[in-house]
Amino acid sequence: MKTQQFLEEKTKSKSFRFSVKLLTIGFIILILLIPKMMIMGVIHERKMTSETAQMEVHRSWSYEQTVRGPILSIPYIEKIMDKDGKLVKEEHHEYHLLPKTLHVQGELFPKELNRSIYHSIVYESELQINGHFEKPDLASFGIKPEDVKWDQVRVSLAVGDLRGISSAVTLKWNNRTIPFSPGMTTQLLGNNGISLTLPQNDIQNMPADFAIQLQLKGSSAISFAPLGETTLVNLASNWNDPSFQGLFLPTERSISEKGFTAQWKVLNYNRDFPQHWTDSAYDLKTSDFGVTLVDMADHYQKNERSAKYGILIIVFVFLSFFLNEIITKQRVHPFQYILVGFALLIFYLLLLSFSEHVGFNRAYLISALSVIAMVLAYSRSFLKTWLSSLTLTGILSLVFLFIFILLQLESFALLVGSIGLFLILGLTMFFTRKINWYE
Repeated sequence: MKTQQFLEEKTKSKSFRFSVKLLTIGFIILILLIPKMMIMGVIHERKMTSETAQMEVHRSWSYEQTVRGPILSIPYIEKIMDKDGKLVKEEHHEYHLLPKTLHVQGELFPKELNRSIYHSIVYESELQINGHFEKPDLASFGIKPEDVKWDQVRVSLAVGDLRGISSAVTLKWNNRTIPFSPGMTTQLLGNNGISLTLPQNDIQNMPADFAIQLQLKGSSAISFAPLGETTLVNLASNWNDPSFQGLFLPTERSISEKGFTAQWKVLNYNRDFPQHWTDSAYDLKTSDFGVTLVDMADHYQKNERSAKYGILIIVFVFLSFFLNEIITKQRVHPFQYILVGFALLIFYLLLLSFSEHVGFNRAYLISALSVIAMVLAYSRSFLKTWLSSLTLTGILSLVFLFIFILLQLESFALLVGSIGLFLILGLTMFFTRKINWYE
């Protein structure tokens, strides 16, 4: 009777001890979340510093570029008469005409500019803008030829950042070549741009074909406005990671390791403004489309994603150590759990610091191997056999590999992650199925 009571008390004691140990491990994991959040703060701080450095480079080089136009603006006077036919006042208005066809053929030449350890993506471009203007239909708006200010008719072209213009810009209008001047009288296309006064003879000889050659510098992205009744834009570049943005996506695209080509085709039916109107009846800045040169080496975003998986790595490793305690009866002190947990957190600091110099993938390999070697050497000091240490560090290696695969996936990261967690849970159930947790 006494022997049976003794065995029951001993069993309860072991069960109680393991329960306390499991609660202690859970508490350690919660405590480790504090330095993990601090590390994520450091990652965010370094990311903001990088973005500040990039903005300084863009400020010196040229910002993102948006090209809108050309547009033909014809000023005229509307005479207000009283009942007796006497002139009461004159109002000044503008008639705006968009091109019948607009074709942009362009090529982007990206490069990296560095400030300290941070780099920025900028580009140079060569754009060939061609199209056709129909003769203005002034009569449809009740505009009389004698009320038109023929000497003030202007052609305007909006450019997002005028500092990016690398050479003189001219307009080839039928057989005449006319130079552009800085500034625009109309704000329909934007705040910055170039324009010219069109000679009266060229207006009266419309319709007209036009051509503009534009060498433009910019940063990260370039976009266009669909101002033609039919707008065609063809872009090519040796950048192999484009992101197509704006209201319209390319109708055709090709992306390879050598770069990308893209073609947009936009009809006047696809936008919310007509081919001609008066004054500021429509906003031409709402239909832009284009491409962004995505930075493939954006290691800060990958560092943030990696740190979010930190809790999974800690849980998996601690679970492995706890199961090893139960199966091999080799006890691990809570302080040893804490040191292993800090080693796992150091991984993210190593990853962040190395990725700023050698890139994310190499940094991940260096950091993972360093932490795996540290955990292997340390675990060997309190585990009885090399087999136990190698098994536990092997599990750590598989976890690091699993997280790295998830970081490389974008669209399928959630799917692969869910399946992976399901398999890990299933394997844990399988290998612990014969354990009598009450004994």
